[in-house]
Amino acid sequence: MDPVTAFIAAYLTTATNQVNQQVSDIYGTAIKTEFIEYEGMNISFQYQMWRIKHNTVCSSYSQKMAVYSQCTIKAKVLFNSLCKELSERKDSHWKAKKIKDMFCTAGVAYKPVIARISNPKELSASRENEKKCNLLILKTMNNRNRDLIAEKKLVCGKNK
Repeated sequence: MDPVTAFIAAYLTTATNQVNQQVSDIYGTAIKTEFIEYEGMNISFQYQMWRIKHNTVCSSYSQKMAVYSQCTIKAKVLFNSLCKELSERKDSHWKAKKIKDMFCTAGVAYKPVIARISNPKELSASRENEKKCNLLILKTMNNRNRDLIAEKKLVCGKNK
């Protein structure tokens, strides 16, 4: 390939890539991942077509429900905070408007996961008796102690 043809081919490739990148940016067709540090927590999410994909918010914490819940609640606050902050700015660039709209939409539409973890309530007498029976069944499986077997029969009834 002669040098002039190579130069033209390289120029066309560069121009085409820039146009493709600009179209991709404007329409937001590529899935993008963001990580934002907020109130001591790393909040992650993906977005495409300038819309946050709700099922990806805080997905890195999804195996730890208490932390995941805390992250999603903070993410909701973050989205609303960014919406407010970006709305107060007078930036006329198309990308700034898209980002503002993305966070404002998420601030309204995103529903955090709320998990409340507490101590179990007091057990009823029958539930307590059932627990004790199950424990005695386990203890007597490989143990022929007559007192233990008698206690099991007394707590569980004769059928167990």
